Amino acid sequence: MIEGLDLYTAIHTTDGWPWKKKGQPALAPYLVALVIRLGVGTGLTAAFAASQQVAGALAAVTVGIAAPKILQQLAKQGLSHQAVEAPPAVDRLEPGAGALPDPQGGQIGAL
Repeated sequence: MIEGLDLYTAIHTTDGWPWKKKGQPALAPYLVALVIRLGVGTGLTAAFAASQQVAGALAAVTVGIAAPKILQQLAKQGLSHQAVEAPPAVDRLEPGAGALPDPQGGQIGAL
């Protein structure tokens, strides 16, 4: 979609096929850019879908369209952030086991 919009703009700017105008890229770079963008968009959408971050078709299309910007932001922030770990599990009291102790020495309430 984005490459189509870029090509549409280039056609209107140059009044014809841009690769036939002097000073504009040839046809091959346009095709290479299209293939790269499709690959990046497809790969990122697949990764988001595999991690259950995409809930529907519209979200998948949106991720595909925004893929270059998403990857740009990830590269800017760096991928070296450590994953957030869940806090350690806390033993649960059985129902009727008593009250929780208050840090100041009292009781918070019966369970």
